[in-house]
Amino acid sequence: MSGLFGGGGGGGRPAPTQAEKRAQAAQARAEERAASQERAEMQGAQSRRRLRRTGGMRLLFSPARQEGPKKTKLGVE
Repeated sequence: MSGLFGGGGGGGRPAPTQAEKRAQAAQARAEERAASQERAEMQGAQSRRRLRRTGGMRLLFSPARQEGPKKTKLGVE
């Protein structure tokens, strides 16, 4: 007898309001931002580990570590 009072008998949840839609969109953006920040932190940590691991060899063979007076191409300091 749902038709008697004009009800369709849907009984489902009403359509989300504009405020609910905005709140859901803001929450999705916040989650994406948090995931992006976590990715960036992980990459930074990996980069620091890689530098620590290879830094000694790089410094050992680096032209910046040459001992003695520096010379330019013309032989003038």
